[in-house]
Amino acid sequence: MDIQDIDGVYRISTVSDYQGPIEKRSDGVTEVVNGQTHRTDDAGCIWTTTIKYISESEVEFISVADPSNADPDFCLTTEGGDLTREPVTYKTVLKVDRKGEKIRLSGQINHGGTTTLITMIKDQ
Repeated sequence: MDIQDIDGVYRISTVSDYQGPIEKRSDGVTEVVNGQTHRTDDAGCIWTTTIKYISESEVEFISVADPSNADPDFCLTTEGGDLTREPVTYKTVLKVDRKGEKIRLSGQINHGGTTTLITMIKDQ
């Protein structure tokens, strides 16, 4: 497997222990092309993500979220846990599971005192 095998359309779902004052709305669908994605979530936050091949079982995931043009009531959290409308970078290593053409990338992102479990599923 190489990075081109990762390319395709993914459903993204997250579960978080975030207990703050704003609703998180980062789930959705994105297309990975040459290991990169660019999408706008339901809140209007722009996500630019790079997925780099590490091994058959792992990829590096680096995602920059830019909420500057998102809904007025939408914010992200800084590494210190404060609310911000500035871009935030999230980094982690995701586990790669595959069955035929179906691929699941999963792992956790620790940022700002919050743990978010992320799952990206490519059906074909």
